[in-house]
Amino acid sequence: MVSVLLDELPCLIDEADELMALLSSHKTLLKTRLKGAKVSFSTEKEESTESSEDLKQPSSGHSFSLTPSTERSSSMTNTRQTLDDVDIKFFSRQYLTMQSISFEKMNANLPAGDLDRKALYNTAASIYHLMKRLHHWQQAAWESLTTFFADNSSSDSCLLTFDSHPELTRLVLATVTKYVRVNLLWTSFNTIPGLLAIYSFLHHVQTVGLDNGTTNAVYTPLEHTDHGVREFVLHFGTAPMLAIQSDFQVQVTDKGTSLAALALSCFERYEACRDLAKLRHQGVFDLESLVSGAYASHPSLPDLLNAADVVDWVICVVLCVPHQLYAGDSRAASMSTPPPLSANSPSFLWDFMDMIARDRLVFTIHRNHVVNLHDLLYQQVTSSLSTSVLSPETSSLPSFGNSRSSLPLKKSMNALSKYALRNCGVNHRQRREVAIWLTHNCVQLMQHNPGLAAPSFPLFLATLAIARDEVEWAMCHGIRNLNTKSPLLPSHIKAKHWQRVQSSFSGAEREIADLLTHCHHLRRLLEEHSHFLAEYYQTFLINGDADGIAYTIQELFYANDSASELESLLEGFLDNERYRINTSSSHRATWVREWRQANAHFVTQTQLPLLDVLRDRMECAVRHTQYICVSSQLIEQTASFSKCWWFRDLIFEQCFEQILATTPSSAVGLLQILSSLVEGNYVLDELVDAEEVTQQSERMVQRLDRMRTSLVDQVELGLVAVVKRDISLQRDESFALLEEKPEPVKNKVTASNRRLSSFSRAQSSQLLRPGNTELRLASPTASVITRKTDSNSKIIAVSAKPEQIHDEEHSLRLVRALLDHTGLESTMRDAIVSRVRSCFVRYVRGFVTFSGSFKPTDGVALRCSVRDACVQIRCFFRATQRLFGGSGEVKDTCEVSLGGSVQVVLTKVLADECSGSTSILPQDKKLLEWTIESPLVSEKEFEQWSLVDRLSWLYVSLVTRKCHPSPSTAGSTPPVLAAVRKRCFVFAPGVSSELDPRDYTDPEALQHLVTLIGSNGVETVSSTIANLVVAQTLKLRTSIEAEHAVLAFLDMAMGNSSNADFVFATAQVRALDDIATQLVQIGTAAFLLQLLHDYTPHDASDAWEVRVAPQLLRELQQDPDRRATWARLLPVACCSGFHSSVWKQTTYVSSVEATDTNAHMMGLAMARLLPSPHSSQAMHRCAVAALKRTAADTAHAHAGRSKQQLEARVSTRPLLEALELLVTTAASGGGEAQGSVLGELELSLEHLLPHAMLVLH
Repeated sequence: MVSVLLDELPCLIDEADELMALLSSHKTLLKTRLKGAKVSFSTEKEESTESSEDLKQPSSGHSFSLTPSTERSSSMTNTRQTLDDVDIKFFSRQYLTMQSISFEKMNANLPAGDLDRKALYNTAASIYHLMKRLHHWQQAAWESLTTFFADNSSSDSCLLTFDSHPELTRLVLATVTKYVRVNLLWTSFNTIPGLLAIYSFLHHVQTVGLDNGTTNAVYTPLEHTDHGVREFVLHFGTAPMLAIQSDFQVQVTDKGTSLAALALSCFERYEACRDLAKLRHQGVFDLESLVSGAYASHPSLPDLLNAADVVDWVICVVLCVPHQLYAGDSRAASMSTPPPLSANSPSFLWDFMDMIARDRLVFTIHRNHVVNLHDLLYQQVTSSLSTSVLSPETSSLPSFGNSRSSLPLKKSMNALSKYALRNCGVNHRQRREVAIWLTHNCVQLMQHNPGLAAPSFPLFLATLAIARDEVEWAMCHGIRNLNTKSPLLPSHIKAKHWQRVQSSFSGAEREIADLLTHCHHLRRLLEEHSHFLAEYYQTFLINGDADGIAYTIQELFYANDSASELESLLEGFLDNERYRINTSSSHRATWVREWRQANAHFVTQTQLPLLDVLRDRMECAVRHTQYICVSSQLIEQTASFSKCWWFRDLIFEQCFEQILATTPSSAVGLLQILSSLVEGNYVLDELVDAEEVTQQSERMVQRLDRMRTSLVDQVELGLVAVVKRDISLQRDESFALLEEKPEPVKNKVTASNRRLSSFSRAQSSQLLRPGNTELRLASPTASVITRKTDSNSKIIAVSAKPEQIHDEEHSLRLVRALLDHTGLESTMRDAIVSRVRSCFVRYVRGFVTFSGSFKPTDGVALRCSVRDACVQIRCFFRATQRLFGGSGEVKDTCEVSLGGSVQVVLTKVLADECSGSTSILPQDKKLLEWTIESPLVSEKEFEQWSLVDRLSWLYVSLVTRKCHPSPSTAGSTPPVLAAVRKRCFVFAPGVSSELDPRDYTDPEALQHLVTLIGSNGVETVSSTIANLVVAQTLKLRTSIEAEHAVLAFLDMAMGNSSNADFVFATAQVRALDDIATQLVQIGTAAFLLQLLHDYTPHDASDAWEVRVAPQLLRELQQDPDRRATWARLLPVACCSGFHSSVWKQTTYVSSVEATDTNAHMMGLAMARLLPSPHSSQAMHRCAVAALKRTAADTAHAHAGRSKQQLEARVSTRPLLEALELLVTTAASGGGEAQGSVLGELELSLEHLLPHAMLVLH
């Protein structure tokens, strides 16, 4: 029987895993809300989270159509809604009582729709067939176990322990563990009885073919129910562990004594390897000896692989046979000749259970389904105690372990639970520290010498197992929701005890992530270098193990009398060639199975001399054979990341978000783990249903996309932080250089020689030739930093804040980790390049800001000066090169590094942003409409504006809004004035802002503008301003045509000698102020156009003649009549403009050398617009008349003031200079001598004032 179990039990264990996976796949349906009952908040939240994940589209999905997974999720949601509407309690009671009931009442509690009924029937049928399989499995497992226990207890010489037969002991205890978990899992779904009742009724209805409206018929459930399944459900349904305990006491001969003894046989091995710190001090993890190639042969290493399994075995054994906790020595009771006990061996099973229960609070059933271990123990022990007290065979209360007879049960359990609450969190935190140290050093060991994979393989497996156990413990004991009652708190312990120690179970996110990352790296290294194992352990088997086994067998023959019987069993293991592994054959190492069968025979025999030595040698050879044949399975088992997915909210969300900003390499490690699970490189256990596989895979992809997005967001934040730091240091150096260097700054570009230890990537990266964009940005005009080459110069100390250096170090670590990851995954690389591109686009376009609350194009301004913008772009390129490496020059397009791709993309983006070939701004009269009323541009359309478009709109807004004189606000002053002699725009007195107009209009700023957007970009901006001038001129023509009658009368009045007719005529022009305002705007735009034109590649120096005059000529030639009206009335309109309120309000601001309403811009427009025959004469006449009136108004306004006050407040001489400039410009193109014009303009103020007073009065 013992040998038969070697074949039966593995099949039962595999089937149990499949059944639990199917049960968990129905979790969403089985966890339905009972009608009329309340569900706990945690359950509600878990279900809503899973439902939302099912219906959520992948963030990187390219299609918004309904996918098959979404259809299944929608169908599941509908079915669950149907189940929520059904009164499951009613059907559960019906399944329990089996009372006859009318069809009418049954139908009243079911949905009326056929589709809903069909979906409900399909769900109930699947649950019924699943429960039927569970029933058959339970019967088969119980039969195998009871038969084994019967044989084991009947044989006086049975010596089955973990030492005598590890494989058989493992199978028996694992089967018991599966037996407990299966029953705990399915009984946690309280809707199963109701669904079974629904299935029986609907199946009967479909079989008989009754109508839903049948009222007289009576349904008899006893006739249509599977009584075998019903008995199984009723037996385990309410209290599964009490039923199992009762079965062991009633149906098992020894009442579980041999099972308890089997669990106790694992104690010494478990106790020897449970203290990691002790093992470390004992030299179990001696890495120095491994560096020299020594074999990791410590006996505790194989035991570390079984530590977690031993814990589960003991827990389940105690739950099955709690009455054995206070029995005598279980091992001695099952052995005729008990072996001598070690000093550390427990006398009772309680001691073993106590050791394990002190170390944990929960017990994992399946996936992420955990239950409180101490509640289960309390329930079972209490039940066992009450049963033993009521039994007539017991005369006194049982005792629990050594010296516990005087302690009440409740006090003992409370003390045990309180101890676990206080200490297990702290103890495992210390264990995690040791595990992190060990895994990290093993990774380094493998990285430096991959050849050590073979001799150190037992240690690496033990390391992975330790890390896996600690991660799973932390996941099961993690605090996922602080608003609900924690499953860690036993029900018999007050909440105040949990509140005191709650912090010891939180804050482990970084440690978990570090452990997972190290395990991932170590597993990847072992899989990569696993080819070393075959040759190494093949030699080990043939030359070491085989010789030792043959020698021990010969000694065994000599030491025992029954040599003939032993020879028949062991002679096949004397041949060394049997241990040679044929890698090409599928049937490898057949001797392993033969040995286990032979050892099973030895278990039933009396103890033989040297048999333990042979067993040790054979088990060592079995391990070495596994290292050759199933090394990948061993690595998968010890480094399984399946639980990480079932606890995904804790691992891939909570841990990931916690470490993203602090430990980027671990965050990337978690991303790689999930990516490997998605790709199938890592096995996702506890999952067998095909539909659920697809569903979970899509969930993984969604979670993976979110993690990638978070990582890329962090890269962007780090890049922006580094750029800001560089800009800050650049600014500090610039200020320091200005203070330290009084001599002129040479236009020489030198790189910064800041040396920070965090710039290792910049120091180690290859210095390649910069691209065209970088050459342009690094041109002499773009440079603002120059260092002294004289050795006697003072050293300029520029300090960086510690947090700034930390930002860059963190960014470098994150990018290094991502570079290692992107070497294997192109998706992440493309995402980084795309994000850096979008970040750079936003950064570049952000130089021009908009502060409009309702319309995005209002409130346009520059974020910084044009010179600083050049510096910042250069800092951005430098930061990306330092973080990602590479340069803009790509020689091999097939293999481009991440840094090279980033530089190529940034260079292209900058070229596109500075190109005006695809300008979004209108190039016709619609542009002028935009200046009058802000365009209705949506946020999405506005985001598409390139840097050149934004700069063009900035300059358009400058000349149409900020310099715009409004006649309705006669007392107001434009915030920006045009300074002709300074050739730029300046602030009006009393106006202040963060950015001076000179920073983007003076000659130096425009030179930097060429550096920033290139000559082509400046050409685009100039073309936009030229189009604006043309549109303004055409609007002026329309205004003149609207006033043609009054302007004609004004023309005649100007020809008469009477001044009264002229004054009367000007008073009749309704649009006089509007015409003057339009002239000011045209002149202002023409002034800006000339400033920009000087920095374009055009050969001609006159911007008006090159850009505006040809377009105006084409417009005028289209209509000869309108052209004649324009030529005749334009001089009159210009002359009348000097009589508008715009001109009368003109005063000259000496501090900025500009007029407050920019009236001289009106004169400039006249000089450009008037035809040649009229320009000089009209300008001469209008200027003299304006001077006379202005002088008269000035004298009248300041009468009674002293001469000193008059010169301080207003001066006419600068106004004379401005008009002299305008008239000179006009006369230069008219062909007349300038002497008379200039001579009359040079009249002194003393001669002009009396004449003006006479003319006006």
